[in-house]
Amino acid sequence: MLNDLQSIDQRFVYRDARRRYAVFPLGGIGAGGFSMTGAGRMVDWSIRNRPELHQFNGYSHFAIKAEQDGKLLKALVLNGPYEGTPTGSPSVRKFDGFGFGANRDSTAGVPHFADVTFVGRFPVAEFAFHDERFPGDVRMQALSPFIPHNDRDSSLPVAMFAFEVENTTAAPIDYTIAGTLGNFGCDSGIHHFVKEGGTSALHLTSADEHRAADQRGDLAIMTDADDVEHVDYHFRGQWFDSLSLYWREFARAGRMPERHYDKPRQVKNMFAQPEHGTLAARITVAPGEKRTIRFAIAWNYPLGSIYWYRRDKPDSQATEGSKPTWKNYYATQWADSLASARDAFARWDSLSGATLAFRDSIFGAALPSEIIDAATGTMGLLRTATVIRLEGGELWGWEGQHEREGSCEGSCTHVWNYQQALASLFPVLERSLRDTEWHHNQLPNGGLTFRQRLPLGSGFDIIGPCADGHFGAIIKTFREWRQSGDDAWLAGLWPNIRRALDYAWSPENPDLWDPEKTGILWGRQHHTLDMELFGPNSWLSSIYIAALKAASEMATAMGEAEFAAELAEMAAKGGAYIDAHLFNGRWFAQGLDLSDKAFIQRFDTGRAAGVLADSFMDAYWSDEYSEIKYQIGEGCLTDQILGQWHADIAGIGDILAPEKVATALKSIFTENYRASLVDHFNPCRVYAYENEGGTLLCSYPDGTHEPAVPAPYAEEVWTGLEYMAASHMILRGLVDEGLTIVRAARARHDGSNRSPWNEIECGSYYARSLSSYALVNAWTGLTFDQRRGTIGFAPKGDPRGTHFWSAGKGWGELVVEGGRATLKLLGGELSVGRLLLPFLAGSVAVDGEAARREGDVVVLPRPASLKAGEAIVIQAAG
Repeated sequence: MLNDLQSIDQRFVYRDARRRYAVFPLGGIGAGGFSMTGAGRMVDWSIRNRPELHQFNGYSHFAIKAEQDGKLLKALVLNGPYEGTPTGSPSVRKFDGFGFGANRDSTAGVPHFADVTFVGRFPVAEFAFHDERFPGDVRMQALSPFIPHNDRDSSLPVAMFAFEVENTTAAPIDYTIAGTLGNFGCDSGIHHFVKEGGTSALHLTSADEHRAADQRGDLAIMTDADDVEHVDYHFRGQWFDSLSLYWREFARAGRMPERHYDKPRQVKNMFAQPEHGTLAARITVAPGEKRTIRFAIAWNYPLGSIYWYRRDKPDSQATEGSKPTWKNYYATQWADSLASARDAFARWDSLSGATLAFRDSIFGAALPSEIIDAATGTMGLLRTATVIRLEGGELWGWEGQHEREGSCEGSCTHVWNYQQALASLFPVLERSLRDTEWHHNQLPNGGLTFRQRLPLGSGFDIIGPCADGHFGAIIKTFREWRQSGDDAWLAGLWPNIRRALDYAWSPENPDLWDPEKTGILWGRQHHTLDMELFGPNSWLSSIYIAALKAASEMATAMGEAEFAAELAEMAAKGGAYIDAHLFNGRWFAQGLDLSDKAFIQRFDTGRAAGVLADSFMDAYWSDEYSEIKYQIGEGCLTDQILGQWHADIAGIGDILAPEKVATALKSIFTENYRASLVDHFNPCRVYAYENEGGTLLCSYPDGTHEPAVPAPYAEEVWTGLEYMAASHMILRGLVDEGLTIVRAARARHDGSNRSPWNEIECGSYYARSLSSYALVNAWTGLTFDQRRGTIGFAPKGDPRGTHFWSAGKGWGELVVEGGRATLKLLGGELSVGRLLLPFLAGSVAVDGEAARREGDVVVLPRPASLKAGEAIVIQAAG
């Protein structure tokens, strides 16, 4: 536990200014949670089924005191220096926040440690507290289970804390660590001390009978220490009484009073403070000795309100009246917060051990540190209110988060299209996204709406299908099928996929995507830039082509050879058209005459203009400039070959000429990447600025015509697109260019300016940023096809070393030493019969037995089925 800070890559060690904006999420996948700041404060308590960013749970905290011979040596809150704004950071309470000084609930006014060293390596946060006034060294490790392919345990609503105390003096010292927990959002609490099975806990429930069911739940703080104190309730008073009396009772020699009230609080606190309780553990530590104390904080708020129910658009008002609810998956697995905390303690070693093993494996891998930083930094959003896990285990997501509500509901397909982490790390959850979109998002005419309404099956979003999300669903279904090898699963979805394909050329498609089956999208195409593109463009048509090619292979597996051949022919024609007509010698541009008003008039059918309230022609035609608005035109778009990126990741293969793909990727770097944005004009949302580096969504190099009104957001910088483009560059051999883009993106999130675990776009913890995981597989050169029992590696760097991988149903490492490669399974299971290892030449033996080669593929003497802890050793001759 942080005994050798110098051995840790200093990129992940946060001190001084780099701690200021560092906020590390804890919690379960789809279970909500809270975060730890770089100074050790608990913030962003989003445990009641919606975001609560910038909020404290009362003055919840951990504190420590040291006593010797009946005298207090020192008592300090386990926080470092206050990192908020001195005049007051954001708060929803009156008489707090800006204009009222440092937030009181931060305990900035309570004695705390002079300094903290914070090490953030997701999924584990570690803190070393420093203060010459305190007799001893104190370290804290905080984690929530995050174990690839173990989606149940990774959804446990708990935060686990281990405190290591070292006595650096010459005499024994009695230490007490106290955990104070607020009864979040509760006016009148019912608190019980429970001692059972070697654990002691405070269980916090509510007497607020007026609250709706979706506002009710419980919390617990638990320890397995032997000598425990408990203050069931802090003093009930007004003003600052409760914190004042608690600290005076704690910061003195001896035990705290076991305060308990038999009746609920009758008058709520004037500052809207919840009721608090404290659970403390006492230990005696000999000189030079280290001892560990463990705590867990758990929560259970079973029902969430669909507070956005049936609003027409993300910025519209919801309907009046009571709202439906959903039940959290975790509430079907653990009865209450006590059950969650008890499970955490009962399996502490296995849960924390597997979580630490994942951390150590990916942080110890032969990956550039900026890739590790990007891939793990974005995983934290899975622990936040960006994602919900429904009763049946299905995942549902927002695009991101506002401070008090989700941002843009419905597992938005054109945003979640970019996300790549779940497919590799938690494929069961990724497949649930496919199941719900095919069963609940598909219109009778075959089109896939791109925002999923809750409750599932309660209707369709008002805006019709978007081209990128619609065809992305087909590609990702192919990816999940390839990863799982589950033909029965594909067969169950195949009728829906066929209807989605038919929609592309159906006369019922009001957007006239491809009525002549040319393999190119010709009509109106809604997309992730929130407006419509018209006519041929490589961006959306490449996704269409990738979907056609993927569907061709799926059709073959479903026994529809004639349809498969038709799809393959369409894909080939579409790719040839893009290569021949949309490539300008440097990049792929949009093939549309912006002055052709008649082209868009045929779509003026009274339908609303996407997210705008304007009439269609008012939205898309400029009389002043005689141009179609919100188009790409001749611009160099970072997303211009997004379909080829999807195809490369999913194993579909080339859909465009490889040499033109390479040129386009090089142009994206040359034209769109800026080492400094100091002279860049951006009238849109500002996610990168001044001397920061970043990659623009679109640029108009010299010699090109920039539309008077280009596509929205063109001047912005999005990390989700940066990681997509960088991973594609690395996949296609532009390694230095890709790493340069990643390096700039992570420099903007180094803790001194933005949190390393919160990448923003349309809100905090934005889902598109999970494209970053593609960097891991791009660098490792991982390929996986469960249908053929094949796993392969082609590292971009030196193949020697340890390479992290996660695919199918398992995860582990490939360790390469000279002519030997050892494929280790660290978790889950793996069935494999073929190994793609291009860096091992000549004849090879597998576990000492000669193996056949098919080029770069090593065919195992017999298929292997590995369980966790098992390995295959491949040895090259000589």
